[in-house]
Amino acid sequence: MFFPAHRVIAALLSVRGIAVCAALAVVCAGCTPQQMLVSALVPDGTASVLLGHLEGMADGNRTRIVELEKQGDWRGLADFALGNMARDPFSAEWRFIAGYAQARLGDYRAASEHFGEMVRLAPDDPAAYRFLAEAQRAGGEPRRAVLTLERALHVSADSPLTLSLLGDAYGDLGRDAEALAAYRKALALAPQLEAAWWGYGRTALRSGRAEDVREAARALRGLGSPRGAELERMMAEAGR
Repeated sequence: MFFPAHRVIAALLSVRGIAVCAALAVVCAGCTPQQMLVSALVPDGTASVLLGHLEGMADGNRTRIVELEKQGDWRGLADFALGNMARDPFSAEWRFIAGYAQARLGDYRAASEHFGEMVRLAPDDPAAYRFLAEAQRAGGEPRRAVLTLERALHVSADSPLTLSLLGDAYGDLGRDAEALAAYRKALALAPQLEAAWWGYGRTALRSGRAEDVREAARALRGLGSPRGAELERMMAEAGR
């Protein structure tokens, strides 16, 4: 379901020069939008590594972040971030920490506000838009998520992660033709992007496009993903 830790470490988040790991595109099979946000933010078991290596933070702050995350003290983490934001209101890093903590607490409106500030502080960074869009989706605002991701494409038109998430957001709205087109663009750029194949396959199944579903299942199996078998099972149950 999740990317190995060594791949996440290799792409650690630096919010001001933000190169976010491919974990942003990871979406678990059968997850609710709320669960998808949390799993998309940080792969399972690697949160402490990711949160502890944010650039621009003192070692003591990173250590405290890791301690709170390991304890699952999301309220404590949110309060810790808010206190530091009061001292450093222009820090995108603390906005990320606060948004992550609020997402863990299930307060997606607050998470959206913090990630929205990330966008304001780092308007040329497509990753900030992706965090915001996922929080909006989890909070039941897919239309806003679509607008956010479309803005992200103005910043970086060739981001497979953004395109894949845009496909998800279009799917939330039942705009399946646009979702399929977004997934296709993502896969043209990143043919091994599992989340895009999974989204493409599910959308194709919903749209009655049996050959496209089979294509996605083959691709997922080729990637060694259990989602290939899951997609084939879903197809069989639908009688396609």
